[in-house]
Amino acid sequence: MPASEDHKEYLKHALHIARTAGQTILAAFNTRSSLHIDLKNDNDADLVTQVDRSVEAAIFSYLRAQYPSHRFVGEEGTAASGDTNTGIVANDETPTWVVDPVDGTTNFVHGFPFVAVSIAVVIRGTPVVGVVYNPIMNEMFQGLLNGGSSMNDIALPLPPVRPLKSLASALVATEYGSDRGSEVLDAKFAALRDVVGSPARGVRSLGSASLTMCYVARGALDAYWEAGVHAWDVAGATVILREAGGLVSNWSKPDSSAAEPYDICARNVVCVRKTAEELHAKAILESIRTTLRPVGYTRD
Repeated sequence: MPASEDHKEYLKHALHIARTAGQTILAAFNTRSSLHIDLKNDNDADLVTQVDRSVEAAIFSYLRAQYPSHRFVGEEGTAASGDTNTGIVANDETPTWVVDPVDGTTNFVHGFPFVAVSIAVVIRGTPVVGVVYNPIMNEMFQGLLNGGSSMNDIALPLPPVRPLKSLASALVATEYGSDRGSEVLDAKFAALRDVVGSPARGVRSLGSASLTMCYVARGALDAYWEAGVHAWDVAGATVILREAGGLVSNWSKPDSSAAEPYDICARNVVCVRKTAEELHAKAILESIRTTLRPVGYTRD
């Protein structure tokens, strides 16, 4: 089935406003000494700046002018309202724009260049358009349901597609997240110990869920898992990675043997890049799944 013409139009606008937002982020990144930094819920590991807020406002102002009947969900607006329920449901036909204005705020504050604006369109709970743009490194990732994905207009995954028969030759990624409660950290460290002890070749933490998934899509990382992610962290990168031939799933395995849906509001993700044989990717995904301990997060 070819990509929808409506979706192509959404992508055009997403790319335009991502570029515009990227200019603001890059300028602020280069003058960080003037940043005003706030803590979310008095958590030193969960930061927000005036750049996050102003970029989100600018993105939604532009998109609402194009599509006044659509729905809009953004990280900063959701956090400010105190209601974490995004309202994204599987039976809603209304296009919903899901935005993280600065994914990697802590990186941004510290000058670590893994920072991105993430924009997605979600219909019936499924991301159909995704744009993830890192203006610091000038990497523009885009994906369109049934239309492929690319980085700087080069099709993903970037060649060559290396063999990947097991975790023993895999470079994997995960994150610790902003919740530093002992129960959460114990579950995450246990999974990390089991995966690395499998053994995996190496582990990385980039500090940006959307960029990490895009690096899986391009083939620079082989797999990634995390609990605590929000819909705005993963929605854009989900369509990019899937259109690059990768697998994107939740931590729990569905009862059905049919193709797995991915619930972007479930607060977790596990994904594997495209491999020469899909069975290898599925085997690696399942081997990671077996190490994951349940971590209780409220749904988006």
